[in-house]
Amino acid sequence: MIFVEMDGRCGNQLFHYAVARYTQLKTGDKNLCLNFNKILQKQSPENGWTDYLKDFNVVSYQYYTKEGTILKNESSLLQKFLIGFKAMNIVAHKGASRQDKANAVPSGQKLLNFFGIYWVREGVNKIWPYKRKVSLVSGICEANFIYEIQSILKNEIVPLKPPLDKNRNLLKKIDNSNSVCISVRRGDFFSSQNQAKYGVCTPEYYIKAKEYFDDKKMPNTLYFCFSDDIDWCKKNLKFTGKNIIFVSQDMPVYETLRLMYHCKHYILSNSTFSWWGQFLSENKNKVVVSPARWNNDGYDSSLIDKSWVLIGEK
Repeated sequence: MIFVEMDGRCGNQLFHYAVARYTQLKTGDKNLCLNFNKILQKQSPENGWTDYLKDFNVVSYQYYTKEGTILKNESSLLQKFLIGFKAMNIVAHKGASRQDKANAVPSGQKLLNFFGIYWVREGVNKIWPYKRKVSLVSGICEANFIYEIQSILKNEIVPLKPPLDKNRNLLKKIDNSNSVCISVRRGDFFSSQNQAKYGVCTPEYYIKAKEYFDDKKMPNTLYFCFSDDIDWCKKNLKFTGKNIIFVSQDMPVYETLRLMYHCKHYILSNSTFSWWGQFLSENKNKVVVSPARWNNDGYDSSLIDKSWVLIGEK
């Protein structure tokens, strides 16, 4: 049995699932049990706290029914000892920079994995799956190793429901053009408590990114600007012309993701949901433009592919 601690909104939940699937495929374990307790505590579908996996063609999974965390409830005495040892290592780096903490995280990972503990945090870019009676997956990471199973995930992270009638013409436009997905994440990233950390993508970034594609002069280019704040985009990005289409994310999340991954090229925000759009794309010749940094606190995120077009200071 592979137990997985779930947390976050759609983009982060997809990372949890991808790491669990990677572990499952490498070990041959047939059973997934997902713990949504952290999400249920914040249960608020209108604010994004819900189980998103149920809307996709993912493999079957069980819901964890006990209270509390899987690390506490399902670990053996030996696993608890190893988890405690790793926790002490984290405490030892308290006060260190985010980058220093990430650099220290890989230490001991292979040993933890051998005993069925997949403690995935920032800095974990590789895991060593071993078949165990009980495996525990906790935390999210940048998980670049999931590119190894990209083709499988593309067949699974597919909405169960067909496109909404109101979006069928929009989907045709995306499929029949050199479509560029512009993903503009606002919302809580720009709240008073989060802006200093996550407020990376300025209007200037999006304007420069669009200019990059404008200069390429690709035939039949259409820009599709997806955002949780379309009014802000129209006011601040100064995008005009017949080849720009603003797409409000006032629709089911799975529908937004489908529209995004059908696009040919990408202008990303520093959002995991935005990242999944380009990951699921079928265009082998996609061009991806990204902010040069994923946050404002000095952490060199491996979510950023060095082959992408990077804009701004690192």
